Amino acid sequence: MLKKILKNKAAIIIVNWNGKKFLKNCLTSVYKQTYKKFNVYFVDNGSIDNSVEFVRKNFPKTKIIKLDKNYGFAKGNNEGIKEALKNRDTEYIVCLNNDTIVDKNWLRELIKIARKDKKIGGVASKAYFVDGKTIQNAGLAYPPSSQINRRGKISIGYGLTDKQAPNLNKKIEIFAPSGVAALYKRSVLEKLLRRDGEIFDEDFFAYGEDVDLGFRIRFLDYYSVLAPKSKLIHLHSQTGGKASSFKAYHSERNSILIIIKNFSLLELLIYSFAKIKLKLSYMTKNNESVEKLKKKIGFFKIICLVIKANLVALKYLPKMLFKRYKIQRNKKISNKEIRLWFNKFSRINIENESQ
Repeated sequence: MLKKILKNKAAIIIVNWNGKKFLKNCLTSVYKQTYKKFNVYFVDNGSIDNSVEFVRKNFPKTKIIKLDKNYGFAKGNNEGIKEALKNRDTEYIVCLNNDTIVDKNWLRELIKIARKDKKIGGVASKAYFVDGKTIQNAGLAYPPSSQINRRGKISIGYGLTDKQAPNLNKKIEIFAPSGVAALYKRSVLEKLLRRDGEIFDEDFFAYGEDVDLGFRIRFLDYYSVLAPKSKLIHLHSQTGGKASSFKAYHSERNSILIIIKNFSLLELLIYSFAKIKLKLSYMTKNNESVEKLKKKIGFFKIICLVIKANLVALKYLPKMLFKRYKIQRNKKISNKEIRLWFNKFSRINIENESQ
């Protein structure tokens, strides 16, 4: 029994880019965990705000990986994961945003849920806004077009409280964990590494790579769940910025890359035709994030941004088709089962059950 407990070691990966202002609260909360068998890997993407020096001085137990420039969230996590996997005792990889403050039982609850079933590949934490009461994210829903105009997009529970969403107070199956705070099993990630050569898709740079990874985990016939008692505060969009052109561009481009890689041919065709109507609706209707961005950069620049994102996605087409070939050829579930995800993991359906 003792040997089994000692082997349940986690590696917490924190990717940072000029986030020194968040690190004291984040790392202090991490090191106060009631579950003690973990290492912290701090991956710095070429920060110029003395983040590395701050961590080295104040949190000396932290393993620091210093990169020469900003390679993005995806590659940053991959570098940390590869280093963590060198330790054969590491069973769980936990990716955590730097702008978070975790509950003392956060890690214990993630591992407790992960151990319940060998087919669980990913586990999501429950993230709250700074008030500690309003849910920001309880995992990711499957992204059918009906959700894109919803406040919070595919973030399950967005804007609700625990009382308003009782279904999110128990272990439930979700489509995928959010990259804000996600646990992945070593055995699953190693299978992805052998097949794809990477964990997160580094071509994404930032945004949407957690959705893409969620697809690929499910294609291996594993599933993801919510650990409702694994809680944290997430300051939300602090690195990329709220209503930023950077976030809007990468979110738009990467949503196309996700579709190319992971959708069936039928769904790919249907979505391609529906996308124009969807975007027009998204741009013209009263949408909070679009309105904020419109005030910031203007409507014409938003249109240019969307066009650019689509053109760049086309540039990536040959590479994405090659990745698609490997993924689709080796997936262990049928297209019929995948079609059921549209209802099973719709945020609308999950939240209707919650209320």
